Order: sequence, then structure tokens, then C-alpha cells
Amino acid sequence: MAEIKSLTCVDCGHGHQAELIYKCERCEGSLDVEYHSEVNGEEAEAAGKKESGIWKYRSFLPIAPNSEPVTLGEGNTPLLRMPSLEMELEQSEVYFKNESANPTLAFKDRALSVALTAAKQFNVEGVVTASTGNTGVSAAAYAARAKLPCKIYVPKKTPNEKLRLMKIFGAEIRLVEGNFSDAYLMAAQQAETTGWFNVTSTFLNPYAVEGNKTIAYEIHEQFGDVPDWIVIPIGAGPLLVACFKGFKELQLAGKTSKLPRMAGVQAASCAPIAAAFENGLEEVAAWKQPIATVASGIADPLTTYPKDGTRTLKTIYASDGCGIAVEDDRMLHYQKKLAKEEGIFAEPSSATAIAALEVMKRKGYLRKNESVVSVITGHGLKDLMSIQ
Repeated sequence: MAEIKSLTCVDCGHGHQAELIYKCERCEGSLDVEYHSEVNGEEAEAAGKKESGIWKYRSFLPIAPNSEPVTLGEGNTPLLRMPSLEMELEQSEVYFKNESANPTLAFKDRALSVALTAAKQFNVEGVVTASTGNTGVSAAAYAARAKLPCKIYVPKKTPNEKLRLMKIFGAEIRLVEGNFSDAYLMAAQQAETTGWFNVTSTFLNPYAVEGNKTIAYEIHEQFGDVPDWIVIPIGAGPLLVACFKGFKELQLAGKTSKLPRMAGVQAASCAPIAAAFENGLEEVAAWKQPIATVASGIADPLTTYPKDGTRTLKTIYASDGCGIAVEDDRMLHYQKKLAKEEGIFAEPSSATAIAALEVMKRKGYLRKNESVVSVITGHGLKDLMSIQ
């Protein structure tokens, strides 16, 4: 089993004990879980046979071996080929990883399962989160499973379907004037005041981010190796960063010699990371232009934490990947195409991962003979108002 060495600051390298902490005590940078030694691939595989879903990878997660996981059966989502898109784009291999098959219909369940298990280890009295929707739904469900109260701060423009689900799971909802960054600040203040565990799905909670790594392990198993490209919708980008970390861990464990190129996709009217990439910048600045997009799930201007965007940008560069911005009309086009031709109903934020492929082809990033996996992060039933 891997043991936590420290929570290491990604900016200054300072190490912290594995405790309830969200940022570096020296420079306030975000934290990454660092382990004492690399996991032995064969040992991890043998240990994983005792559990299912993301918990078959317990050896790669920052959770004590004897801890009972807070689980609803998350993970083990399908990887499916898209022949219609292969023909349209003249691309050899196009797949999608359907994360809408998770218990609350979004990839957030991976992170929240690990976060709530950590919350139980820390014996916290409750959990709090900021959310544009999917994190809130997942946090509410997993908090209910963990028998912990949950308070969620959401922008007033959050889709009603997602608000109803949060209420059904028993969470307390606080509507916030403004955007996600405003909700983020209020949730952080609430966590500091009460001591509740902040499970906001940025880089704030290092334990939650580790849960996202499991998507890499599954893609590796299902694909049979590592695809050339992984395309992921991003707000702050913890799924993209964690996915790449997962593939690096597989490489270190001797399971593969290859790493994928990572493409981070944003809506054109809120694209701080994609804009920084397009301009060849080393740092991401907060988005100050007007935000008007149907992709509410990734419309994060990074107002109070642009360093999170920089962390994602660095991972894109390290993987020789790219940042892509797509217009609303293209994501809605591919949302309909996915439904009519592939039988998958994705929310607009998720459809950006398909719409990005035509941009990647046009700009020369994606070559004809390369394999690509687009991650469908959430279900369309959670954002019906976007349907046109």
C-alpha cells in the first residue's frame, strides 16, 4: 500500500503533514499528495481484486487501508467507440469515456467518494462546497451516504435540475449572487468558521483531486494501453491534472511506457486557460470578459484563484497538449449529434470534449492516425434548459 509522504505545495515544494489543510502554509499554493514510494503494479492489482469501482485502486489513493469507503458504486464507466465521428472527421480511432454513467450522473462522484471517505477519517462534523451544479449534487449524495450534513453555495443561475437533486439528497443550499468564484469564496469562509471539510472541486481539496486519477487507470485497462490524446472539459482543471498524474503513476509502476497528450476544453466566452495557451503564456489570468454560455458547468472565471488555472496550464504544456475554446453553437451541435447518432445525452459542458475535436483537427494538433478519448463528464438530464 502507498503511504502519504506529504501534501506538497506545487509552487514552492514545501511539504505538509497529511491533515485537514487546503493550501501551502508558506506561499498559499495548492497541494498535491506525494507518496513515500511508488506503488508496485502487481501488488496493487492483487489488492484491488477485493473491491470494485474506483476502490479497486485503493493502493493508489490517500486513504488508510482499513477505512470503510463512502461509496455508491462510482467508477467502472464505459469506454465506447464513435464510428460516426471517425467518418466525419476522417479520424482513425475516436472513443468517449461516459462519466455520466456514475451514480449521480457525473465524474464528480470519483472525487467526492474519496473526499467523504477522508472526511470520515478526519472525524469532521460536516462538509461544505461551492458548485455550479455537479459537485453539489455529488457532495449532497455522498454526504447523505456518510451520514454527514452538507452545505452548498451555488450561483443563482445554476440549472434547476441540479438544485432539485441537491435538495432531494438533503443538502442545505445557499444561492449566491455572481459566478462560481463568488460561491467559492463564501464556501471557503464557511469551512474556516465551522471546521467543516471543504470538498469544493477545484484544487482546494487534495484528497478529492486524487479520486479523479482513477479515470486514467480505467482508460488504460479498457483501451489496452494509453491513447494518444485525452480530451477533457475544464473549469479550473483538476480532472485533467489528476488524469495525467494517474497515467504517470502507471508509467512509474511499469504498466505502460507511454503518456497521453492532454487537451483542456473551455467555452469560448469563459476560457482563461485556453486563452493563456493560445497566447503562449506561462500563467493564467482571471477572465474579465462577459460570460454568456450554456456550458455552465465549466464557466469558471478563476477570479480569486487564477493559480489553479496555471497549474492546469503547466500540465497541458508538460504533456505536449493543447488548450481549446469552443463556441456554444458547436457544443450544442455535438450534443445533438451524440444523442441522435451515439445514444448518449451529454450536458453542454460535456459536449465541448467532442466539439473540440474538429478544432484540434483544423489547427493541426490531432493527426489522422492518432487515437483520442473524449471524456463525457455529465448527463444532459441535469441541464434541460439548454436544449434548443
